[in-house]
Amino acid sequence: MPLPFLPFFLGGIAAATAAKGVKDGIEAKRNMNEAKKVNEAAKTIAKEAEDFIAMAKDKTKGAIEALGHEKIRLLTTSVHEFVTNFEKIKNINLKNIQGIDELRNFNISSESFRQLKKATLDAKQVAVNGLAAIGSGALLAYGTYSAVMSGLGELIVTSTTGTALRTLSGAAARKATLAWLGGGALEVGGFGMMGGIVILGGLVVGPALAVGGSIFASQARKALNDSYANYDKARAFKMQAKNIGVALKGIFIRANQLTELLHKLDTYFVKYISKMKLTIGKRGTDWNNYSLTEQQDIYRCVQLAQTIKAVIDTSLLDENGELEEETNQILEDGNRYLRILEQL
Repeated sequence: MPLPFLPFFLGGIAAATAAKGVKDGIEAKRNMNEAKKVNEAAKTIAKEAEDFIAMAKDKTKGAIEALGHEKIRLLTTSVHEFVTNFEKIKNINLKNIQGIDELRNFNISSESFRQLKKATLDAKQVAVNGLAAIGSGALLAYGTYSAVMSGLGELIVTSTTGTALRTLSGAAARKATLAWLGGGALEVGGFGMMGGIVILGGLVVGPALAVGGSIFASQARKALNDSYANYDKARAFKMQAKNIGVALKGIFIRANQLTELLHKLDTYFVKYISKMKLTIGKRGTDWNNYSLTEQQDIYRCVQLAQTIKAVIDTSLLDENGELEEETNQILEDGNRYLRILEQL
């Protein structure tokens, strides 16, 4: 006799199951909508951080290229002119010149002079078609590396337009920040998020109720949890972007400072090179025929050459792609010498 009640019993179970399915489906749809909103917020945060890094990166890259341009300009003009004329002078006698030790260590037979001479020839080869034709890779390399000691010019393979960073060997391959600034992929270091940032794709909202409420509910809950994880990653990336921005700003400022220093030093350098050429033209190439004032002017010209060499011979970034601490001392020494020149 209980059999007639079975359909009602089963019908009650089916109704309850359906009601739960509908409830789960509604909750799932709500979770999916929330997941989409959270993901959109995460994408906005990540995009803003990425845009900020791109802006800072472009500005810093431009500053380093400007420094590289200034180094090459000096090496191919005033420094080359100094080397050409200074090596003409014969029988240099240093006894009556103040700063005798410094001048003794910088003469046509010294290693420093030979290095500087070679650097001017390398730079001229790189700029064979003019400064405007030098490629971005070469400018970045000159702006970042030692332009004298490293024999950088030999690494620039295509002298007409500069060279892509991938064609540079040795140090270039180890400079993560330079490769990153040059557009290459970054796989190590503090900027790793740039290479592996999570892709915050949109969620596909299927026909929730048609799929089956209970099954879709678990998918929706997972999607919501994933969206929160994406949001946390985006916020972490935003914080990292700030740190990257600070680092790039420091490099940007230092590159500009060194460019300005070289420009100011070159103003005096050109003046004293002109005096040296005038002395050679009037007195010949024998040091003994020069007056004390003329000898002192040539000495100041040598001091300027040494100071400029120190600046272009100092790398902007260290092996980890961070700002080279030595640049701070170079900057202080260079500006201190400028103040001395201003008082002469």
